[in-house]
Amino acid sequence: MLDYEFVRVLHVIKSYGSFSKPILNSVISKFTWAEKAFISSVKYEYEHEQKKALSEIKKIKRCYDKNLKYLLMMKKLELCRILGKKKSARTLYEKLRQSLPDISPIIRESIIDELIAYIALTGEQNDSLGKFKLNDRSISESAKIFFEMNIGRRLIKAGNKKGLDNFKNALVIARKIHHPSGIVSALNALSWYERNYDIDQALKYGKDALYNAGLYFEGTNILYVFDTVLEVTDKVSDDALAEISRDFVQLYEKAPENIKKRYRKTRNHADNIIRNSIYTLDGKTKRFLRKMNKKYALDTSISRKQVYNLLHSKVKNIRGETIRKIISKNPELFKEIELSKLPRGFICEMAKKKETLQDGIDAVINERQTLDPFIQARKDLAKAYLERMPKRIRERFIQKYIAMDKEEKKIIDRFARDYIRYNIKWGMRIAVPDEMKDLIQSFHLKKRPTSLGYWALDDEEKREKLVNVLKKSNDQAHVVREYYKNSPPKNI
Repeated sequence: MLDYEFVRVLHVIKSYGSFSKPILNSVISKFTWAEKAFISSVKYEYEHEQKKALSEIKKIKRCYDKNLKYLLMMKKLELCRILGKKKSARTLYEKLRQSLPDISPIIRESIIDELIAYIALTGEQNDSLGKFKLNDRSISESAKIFFEMNIGRRLIKAGNKKGLDNFKNALVIARKIHHPSGIVSALNALSWYERNYDIDQALKYGKDALYNAGLYFEGTNILYVFDTVLEVTDKVSDDALAEISRDFVQLYEKAPENIKKRYRKTRNHADNIIRNSIYTLDGKTKRFLRKMNKKYALDTSISRKQVYNLLHSKVKNIRGETIRKIISKNPELFKEIELSKLPRGFICEMAKKKETLQDGIDAVINERQTLDPFIQARKDLAKAYLERMPKRIRERFIQKYIAMDKEEKKIIDRFARDYIRYNIKWGMRIAVPDEMKDLIQSFHLKKRPTSLGYWALDDEEKREKLVNVLKKSNDQAHVVREYYKNSPPKNI
């Protein structure tokens, strides 16, 4: 019989997809060898390491729990399907299909989901699952998301625009059940397939996908969203193109080789966008330069001849080098001006100056602007983390943060994002790591998001660094305790 705690983990995996990874990190050590193999396989799959995921399943030669054996077969079927191992997949499908009456109701829904996925995604339309249909109660809501998306893809490829409605249905379901992977995947698909019908709407979907990717996920597994958005923004020459390209390149450099290989062409395309240094001297740019010349005298940045040519001659283009000189002489001015009000050339050149993603608490403190929805989402998380603190504590925290070095800031930034994004109800108890118990009390943090912020990190070394950085700033703890003695905390 399946362990009750393991069943709850299965429910979390099905409900939240790859967003559930911190939960898996927190519980994996509790389970049997076979259960660990299943969870490890799921984690590898989240990292797009399907071969490693399959090898975890293959390690289990014997399994004495009948239902766990079926779960391992289900995962093996999924991985064989993805890896194109058609013969093995078909054999596994037949075995599971015949065994359905013997499978416990606790896991039968998950098995049915994968059987339907096999039929839908392999194109074996003549092989019916009988009574199981998309609107059947036997199919989980999370499975319906991806089933709707598959129908949408098939219709679009057949030239039927109605397939977009299926992607919209998938998005509605994903938002209803709060399935982060489903939300991002549905929005990304809408952006990709809508681009051939309505490019402006496709751009809206793409930017929404990028925002949600930043809101819910860390790491480089969201590069596929950047890939889509760069394709769409390039077609409409959107002002955010250069910044999104810059951020994509910085994320790409952190990716493992198997991910880099997939997006090498997009990397080259992004590099070409960033290297472009000649911009059209349109009416908006000339008006902006004239206003600047009246207030700040452009000849302090560039030569008088260049000023004359830009403002009065028939010059059609402005070089990126010229724009950079103007920006470097007036840095405070360009911090204050709203990005969307700047000419495109200035927006692009400012984006190219970014040396980091500029998405942490530092960016919130210094009110750095961005046109990249991915960065905006991460800034919103950092801002929410700061706003949960009373003003007095927040000011103290910011002082400590400013004094940290670059690496320490990155660790705190990541923790702040994870603390906010994982502060939801999971339907199961999350054990608090021993290393974090004193820090939770000292900083008056919530147990669940703090624990998941710890477990969101993939290895012990990273978790140890997090604990050490938090301890280093622990001399503010007495301020926290003093405040809460006289002011009971409010629920966040």
